[in-house]
Parts: sequence; C-alpha cells; structure tokens
Amino acid sequence: MRKFRALSCLVFALCLIFYAVPRLPVQGISQLATGFSLVWIAFAFLVIGSNLYFVMGTERQKTKRRDMPVYSSPRLRGGTTGTKKRRISIDI
Repeated sequence: MRKFRALSCLVFALCLIFYAVPRLPVQGISQLATGFSLVWIAFAFLVIGSNLYFVMGTERQKTKRRDMPVYSSPRLRGGTTGTKKRRISIDI
C-alpha cells in the first residue's frame, strides 16, 4: 500500500514536471519569477527523487532490518521502566 502511494506520487510529480517546465518563466521576465521557477523545479526534483528512492528501496535498509536484534520491553521482563520522578528545588 505504501509503495503504491509513493509510485502514484512519483507519476503525479513527473506529470507536473512535464506540464509545468515549458510554461515556467526561467529567463527574462523578472528575477522573482526566475527564482520561483528554479526553486519550484528543485522541489519537484526533490519529490521525484525521494519517491523514487522509496519505490526502488535499498538493499542496505533491508539487511539492516533483518540484522537488528529484538529486545523485549522492560515491563515484559518484570523490570522497571527507569522513569523516576525527582523533585528539584531552587532556592533564591
């Protein structure tokens, strides 16, 4: 389900790029318009890159999840949770 969402966001972002880039004023009109266009394109490529990274996945993340040790909760072992309340007084 999560990969489907990332894939659909990726396709949508690619469609936005193909539709908007020819219409964005990259040169000439004003510096503000040029700056907006370049920032918009940079964010669009950031979205495309992050969704592509998530859809493709990495082997390092898969092995990291597989090699992580499983620890049980201190409550399940019968120990304390380590949250002791302490009173702090400040004398002026």
